[in-house]
Amino acid sequence: MDGIMSNTSEHDTEPLHHGPIGLRDAVDHWGADLGRWPDGALARHGREALLADRSFRAYRDGAHALDIRLKTAAAALDARIAAGSLDRIRAGVLAKAAPRPVRWHRRLAAAAAVVVVAGALGGASSLVFAPQSEDMRVASVVQLDPLLFGPSEFGF
Repeated sequence: MDGIMSNTSEHDTEPLHHGPIGLRDAVDHWGADLGRWPDGALARHGREALLADRSFRAYRDGAHALDIRLKTAAAALDARIAAGSLDRIRAGVLAKAAPRPVRWHRRLAAAAAVVVVAGALGGASSLVFAPQSEDMRVASVVQLDPLLFGPSEFGF
């Protein structure tokens, strides 16, 4: 079969599909098992070539041996994964992502320090920025939010 397009079924109503050009391409495309080839005419031609052409037979046998080696390697990898590699990887990732212990005494001390500093800054700003000529009965309030400028910025 020299054409690129072929009909893989016995019905003429199904569309054509792109297929391999030669027998070696067919082995690369569909595998070494000729029984799994969707193109029956090409598979029949391949069976004839296995008996008549030694180079094609050697190419197909090499592809078959490669398939066996790949299946063996895939089975060994699957067995290795099933033997616990996945659990070991999961344990390693969870160990690195484990939450750090919460240090409540540091958080409370940091929040208290922020409140004290906010009060001191508010008192100092009322002394510095208050006009001297006005009546001191008018109160100026400066409020610093201890949750905004608090322990969350320093990682406590």
